[in-house]
Amino acid sequence: MENQQLVQNFLREFCQKLAEKFSDDLDFILLFGSAARGEWKKGISDVDLIIQMKKIEAVENAKEFSNKIFWELDAKHGTKFEESCSIGGKKDKIKKIIEKTKLYVPFEIFGPGDIDWTNGKIKRRDLILGAKLVASQAMLFQKMKYEGKILYGRDIRKIIHIKPSWWEKSKALLIPYHISFCSVLGALLFPKIALKMSDKAAIYSVESILFFLDKPIGKGINKATEEVEKEIKQGIGYKHNFWGMMEMDLILNFGYQKLFNFNFAKEAIQLKYNWQEQSKKFNRWKILKFCLRSFLFVNAMNWYAILRADKHRIILKIFFLLRTILLLLIVWFCFCR
Repeated sequence: MENQQLVQNFLREFCQKLAEKFSDDLDFILLFGSAARGEWKKGISDVDLIIQMKKIEAVENAKEFSNKIFWELDAKHGTKFEESCSIGGKKDKIKKIIEKTKLYVPFEIFGPGDIDWTNGKIKRRDLILGAKLVASQAMLFQKMKYEGKILYGRDIRKIIHIKPSWWEKSKALLIPYHISFCSVLGALLFPKIALKMSDKAAIYSVESILFFLDKPIGKGINKATEEVEKEIKQGIGYKHNFWGMMEMDLILNFGYQKLFNFNFAKEAIQLKYNWQEQSKKFNRWKILKFCLRSFLFVNAMNWYAILRADKHRIILKIFFLLRTILLLLIVWFCFCR
């Protein structure tokens, strides 16, 4: 059975069982991510679902029931979410940490006042700190609006209208930056997890650049990669002062060849969608090398976005420079002393 048909069958039954159990309390179910874009792969891709209840009192029961039927249906349909999601299965320390960061968590269940959908803001207490300081809420809500699909209930996408602030855009750059850095630190201790994280960071960074530069997102990773590669090669629409042009000349000529090199982005996509075969070719040292390449790629992509940005460019350059120095000091402290 084809991958997309497999996950569609799973989602259809999952939504049906939720609707039967909570018919009066279930507001809507929203799907986004690879399954919504038609790029889902068994054993590789997770699934991204937002489930909203009409009553706050129904949230805990819905969480318990959803978790139970999710894994029952995973076994029934053979979707292998245990291999791609951070919840379920054996609970080692790394899996618990990843689950707390909300990476690879297949669904979140919210009450009626937990999200401000119009302005794209998460208001639930246990998520609000991470949403404000770490996650790019604006990018997340844009993805929901433009690539999302309603599987049940009202179409919440219609009321999402967001104008991202510079801070929300900056956070979009920082997410893959931090993921790739953590993958370098964990490459020798947790190689397979680090490889998957660094691969995700490289792919995520491509779409982050588009979001940062106010370009449409949600078209899929292959189209996003083509668009960013074309943008970098041609340096479209870049007009700045003399020093700005010198910086862009350096990054387009030296940086493109040495750091951007979109062959790496294409390698990352190949690894993601052919994980079972490709990952077998990596030993610990190759994984460390891939993680380092991913970190350099993401860092270079971030610098490109900052150089292209007109607003707050100086502030962002200083911020990212200080952050890069700090991370290099951490690497030196951990590995070179």
